[in-house]
Amino acid sequence: MSCKRLSIILLCLVPMVVKAQVFNPLDYGLREATSDSARYNVLLATHEAAVAAEGSISYTGIDSINIAFPKGAKSLPLAKNNDFAGAVVTVTNNQSDIVLYLMYRGAQNIDISAEVIESGDFSSVPQLADGNHLLLLDDREPWVGERIGYSYPFYRRDVLLISNGKALNRQVAPYNTAATRLKTTFCDIDTMPKRVENLVVVRSKASTFKTYAVAIYNSDNVTLQNIKVVTPKSKMTADGTIAANGCTRLKLQDIDIQGTYSARGKYGYAFSMNNLWNVEFKQVRATGEWGVFGTNNMSQVLLEECEVNRFDIHCYGKDVVLRNCRLSDKQTQFSSMYGKVVFDHCEFINTIPLRIRASYNAYTPFDIEFHKCRFVATRRYHSLVNVMLLDTNLNARPELSEKCWPNVTIDTMEVELQGVRNINIYNPTGTLSELSKKVGYIDKVEIQGLQLNRRGKQYNRATLNISDKKVTTTTPVKVQITNTNAQEIKRGFEE
Repeated sequence: MSCKRLSIILLCLVPMVVKAQVFNPLDYGLREATSDSARYNVLLATHEAAVAAEGSISYTGIDSINIAFPKGAKSLPLAKNNDFAGAVVTVTNNQSDIVLYLMYRGAQNIDISAEVIESGDFSSVPQLADGNHLLLLDDREPWVGERIGYSYPFYRRDVLLISNGKALNRQVAPYNTAATRLKTTFCDIDTMPKRVENLVVVRSKASTFKTYAVAIYNSDNVTLQNIKVVTPKSKMTADGTIAANGCTRLKLQDIDIQGTYSARGKYGYAFSMNNLWNVEFKQVRATGEWGVFGTNNMSQVLLEECEVNRFDIHCYGKDVVLRNCRLSDKQTQFSSMYGKVVFDHCEFINTIPLRIRASYNAYTPFDIEFHKCRFVATRRYHSLVNVMLLDTNLNARPELSEKCWPNVTIDTMEVELQGVRNINIYNPTGTLSELSKKVGYIDKVEIQGLQLNRRGKQYNRATLNISDKKVTTTTPVKVQITNTNAQEIKRGFEE
């Protein structure tokens, strides 16, 4: 075979790469638009054309743009790739609460047994046997019948990423239980990378309705990068600045949130997220009066190099790692967690590192690890783990009937004592009747390298309480402590 003929054959085997058509608002009359609402209409036309043609969106050449939502406005649909080229989009909204930029894929009902779901093999399901799909699991029997103090139920959810009939991940907890009422939906997806990047959104002070900056629904492999959202002080609350629901392999990197629609005592979140698997937050800087994260049903979560004033998984999650993060002013809060919560090279300022929320009354087994962390202990905050107990009743679901406490492992921690001589590993809070109930799962506390300092120098007169209140456990708790300069160590556990 000649070299020329071989070259032709090889060339035919190489897949042809077709570059997506690029859609820019400047080509749709942005310069000619004379009002803020007219400019919104130009953006809408651009985005809709890009999505219809499966093209890309670019705001190259646009430094800044002011828009206003006209009556009946709808969200601007996102394409697979969206480069806003650093454009500053200032939004005035006097119409209704709305998402500005939206990536959405609808889901269809499908009947699948819990046994098939537990197996992870969907090759017998025609709709899922080939190609890539998301399977959305929704347990319609409340995980929590009524959240204490809020008078509403909580429902658990999971999302599975399925490729050619095989699930690439697993649900947090089983669905083949007598208490479960399973509802399932699915959608076909594109697993190729998708991007939303280089965007600044300014929510105008003149707005009387909320504009949520970006929302991603039922999608896989999406990256939001280099995004900034600026929000002036406002009387509005109940924010969800960046939202995601029913997604897998979601990444948020270099995100700057300056303020939210919230107030002390009135919620509003920079990140409002539900039912995600494999989500990463990297180099996120965010503050808000209420707190930064409001999330549920989250598994395999990473926060890296973030500075935030609160991270929550309100209820039902698994496996969280916070690495090289600075957490301040608000406590991290979890309920009904599984797997591990790991703090690696983190710093805690004016905060409780981890609080287990009691209002859901949904205690589940999980472990907490601290690796090479720094904690500033003050008169208000001198405990690592606060276990809140608000209800002596058992949750109606068998999975949640035991009051579980987490095991704690500390591998090197520096504690700066400011006005205190005591530090607690566990701080249970509740009434005497609540505290008298036995707690399960916990069976070990391992501490290696706990250094207690005052004014930057080693302090040898401090007391280390494993629990600062007497706690009765269903099994013996093995406490192992090495390399600490605490003068006195108190266990606090009874069997």
